[in-house]
Amino acid sequence: MVIAIIAILIALVLPSLASARENARAVVCLSNLRNIAIVCRSYADDHKGLSPALGQPYTDVPNWALVVQATARDDSTTGNEAFTPRGVLVCPSAARVLGAGMTRTYGINATGLAGAPGDRANFDDIAAPAHIRMDLVAFPSQTPLIFDTGIAVPPTGDAPPPTRTASVLDLRNATHRDRRLARYHGSRRTFHFVAFDSSGGPSTPDRDADPASPTQPLPAGVRAAWLTPLP
Repeated sequence: MVIAIIAILIALVLPSLASARENARAVVCLSNLRNIAIVCRSYADDHKGLSPALGQPYTDVPNWALVVQATARDDSTTGNEAFTPRGVLVCPSAARVLGAGMTRTYGINATGLAGAPGDRANFDDIAAPAHIRMDLVAFPSQTPLIFDTGIAVPPTGDAPPPTRTASVLDLRNATHRDRRLARYHGSRRTFHFVAFDSSGGPSTPDRDADPASPTQPLPAGVRAAWLTPLP
């Protein structure tokens, strides 16, 4: 009888403990995202309104992730040595899903800066790194800057190592929307993001009510306005 009672109590307590742990991980993730956004805003303040580089150079500053990591570490370490499993660039929920060795699990918004026809920049161009003109973002509280991301699929020539997720997303690209946005929160139904004004939160778990077009339905939580090219 005693054993049965203990088993019942354990069954009641374990879900609460798991929920509390996930809530704690979510709080850390949102704090990371806000700190990343603050670093990017501070960088722009010192560089005529330009964000850190979105893509190239991937292994050196002014790549956004390395600017963030250098600021967080308060040293000059760059390249692969700058990434650490317990840094501000790692969501603990993502590390729980992907493995404890992850060293970056966030990506930056590069919508409209991917070298497509009409784009003013290409984040993969090493000769002319792409930057967001942050002072020209029309709706900074509604436009995402950084997201939870997953492993880049399909891999490209500049794909990150398996300890880092995709570092850039062009939300016009269906592959980026469907495979690079990663849902680590809310029972794996939501992703976290932070906007240009440093406000952040989880995505909605339901499909956007205003898809980009009837033939281009968006993944749950992605808003049609996010497909607008960044300045």
